[in-house]
Amino acid sequence: MVKRCSLVAFTLMALVSPALMAQTSVSAPAEDDKLAKDIYKLPVAINAVSRVCPWRSNAGQGYIRLIRTDALAGHHLYLQWIRRGIAGSPTQATSTVAVKELMSDYEVKFDMPQATLGQDACMLSAIGEDVTSERRYRFDFVLKGPGDYKLGVTHLLEGGL
Repeated sequence: MVKRCSLVAFTLMALVSPALMAQTSVSAPAEDDKLAKDIYKLPVAINAVSRVCPWRSNAGQGYIRLIRTDALAGHHLYLQWIRRGIAGSPTQATSTVAVKELMSDYEVKFDMPQATLGQDACMLSAIGEDVTSERRYRFDFVLKGPGDYKLGVTHLLEGGL
């Protein structure tokens, strides 16, 4: 459990600020202190963050970030499109979408989705298991522009004894 928590903390810090991770001195500048305070305030329900595919549209370009959280019954997943700043503007989240199907239709725990970059979309795939029946599912996502996703669900082998 300690290794998992420290891995998640390390991943979050690496995603939030490469400059913070690269710093070797003991005392941090004021800018890094603020970032450390923001990281400290992250909700404890966030248990994994992953940076996956790049995206590009007429409005800009950036990457997609996945955020998995713990819930009372299983995991939830948020898809976040991050737009790189241009002309000195800051990098920022353009769109954040909760995968509603995982919140309402499926009470599952799942591995972080694995990404494959296609010609026009980012494809994600994850295996999940129902927290009560142990039924297994494969979740296949197609992510396009900011806020646009489609989810396909395949029912796998029955769980239980």
